[in-house]
This record gives sequence, structure tokens and C-alpha cells, in this order.
Amino acid sequence: MAHIGLGEISLSGNRDDAGWPKVLVNRFLIKRRKDMSQTDPVISQPQCHVETFHYRLEPLVSLLDASVMGYELLAGKQFCPAFDLRGWRFFYAYLITEAPKILKNIEGLLFINLDGEHLLDADIMDLVAHLPKGRIVFEWIEYSFNDGLLPDILAAIARLKKSGFMIAVDDIGSGVDGMGRAISCKPQFAKIDGALLHHARKSDLQTQHLYIKGMVESLQSSGCKVLLEMIETHDDMKIALATGADFGQGYLWTKGGAAHA
Repeated sequence: MAHIGLGEISLSGNRDDAGWPKVLVNRFLIKRRKDMSQTDPVISQPQCHVETFHYRLEPLVSLLDASVMGYELLAGKQFCPAFDLRGWRFFYAYLITEAPKILKNIEGLLFINLDGEHLLDADIMDLVAHLPKGRIVFEWIEYSFNDGLLPDILAAIARLKKSGFMIAVDDIGSGVDGMGRAISCKPQFAKIDGALLHHARKSDLQTQHLYIKGMVESLQSSGCKVLLEMIETHDDMKIALATGADFGQGYLWTKGGAAHA
């Protein structure tokens, strides 16, 4: 498997004059015009001419043999989407053409974040439905949880799964009840927040792994593969192995050490 560098990667696409990928105009906006009433506005286009997004691909690594099972797509330091719905619609439209290119250059899975607001947005859900099935995992992150609309979020996740996408629940152990979210949507992957690992560093060497181990075993018993985030040192790796988690992610395989690829 070729090693994917973690530097900024420029994305460029075939755009129309307004800055949108042409595939969005052809495949999405025309459909939306047909679906929406005359009083409903077509999704607004960003008033800018951004030519690139930057992102990095962070490896997700097997704790047993250090093989890379996939990559998480994370925003770069610049040329990111505006962090509002309009900006995210633009970004996911862009991924319609760029995700296939990414998948051609990596082996394994591609993890892409979606928060509660994204999952409730009809435009974004229409856009992500055009991404390639089979190797994309959508990470349900805790931001914009919208607990009052949880049934609608779970329905959106169910539709993604039925369409052929995989699901991961992110941020378990931090903020909104990740264990509850994982049990409610039956994801293929569960990602335990690295803050728990960093807290475990301060505990007794004989017992520091036990709290996370209990979470791992509970998640695995429900059918999830479990990933532990923010593994930064070899001591972190020892704790992670003791928990029984399946995969790891963090500085150890990016700058702190080479990932086997």
C-alpha cells in the first residue's frame, strides 16, 4: 500500500462561472429545481471563486499489525470551507468529483465527517448520496447534535447505511453521549476520544486501561470495530493495546512515527 503524505493537498475541479463544480450544476441543482416549489429558493451559491481546498489524510492503523485500514479526511490550514451550511454544501459538492480521485490514490476506507446539522440538511444529504459507495465511512461527530431531532438524524443515518455507506460514531467519551449514539445507530466503527487516553496516562499502570477497556468491550459486543484516537507516544500505544481496541489514530503514525503502509 502506498504511503499517503500528510501535507496539504490541493484540490482542483471543473467549475462553472460561479465557482461550483459542474457536476453539481448538472446532477444536483437541476434536480433541486425540479423538486422544489417556485417559492423555494435554489441553494444559494457562494460569492467567491475559491480554486482549491486544502486537506490532509490521517491514517487509521491496526493496533495488531500496524497496517493502514483507511484514512480520515481532515481540513487543512487554509482554503477550508466556510463553517456554515452554505460553505459545507459547497465542500460536499466538491467531493462528488474529488472523492473518486482520492480513492484511486489510497487503499482502504475514506472517513468523512458529518455533524447533526449536516445530517438534517436536505441539500447536503442529496450531495453526499452522489459519493461512491462501498469505501466511504461517514463519521457522525458530536457537533450540532440537535437532540430534539434525534429521530430525524437516526433516520438520515439509516438511509446512508441502506444506500451502501458505512457509519462511524466519533467523539465517544467526550461531550454528547457517544455510547448512546453508537447504540442507537449501530455503526460499523466507533471512535473513542483521545482525551480519555490522555487521562489514563495519569492513572496507576496496572489499572489505567480498564475504564477504556470496558467501553471497548461494550462497543465490540454490539458489533463495532473500535478505534482509539490521539495515540501520540509508545506508552499510549501500550495502553491502547491493553484496552483491546482494534485501531488507532494519532501523532504516533503521522509525525511521531512512520505508519506502515
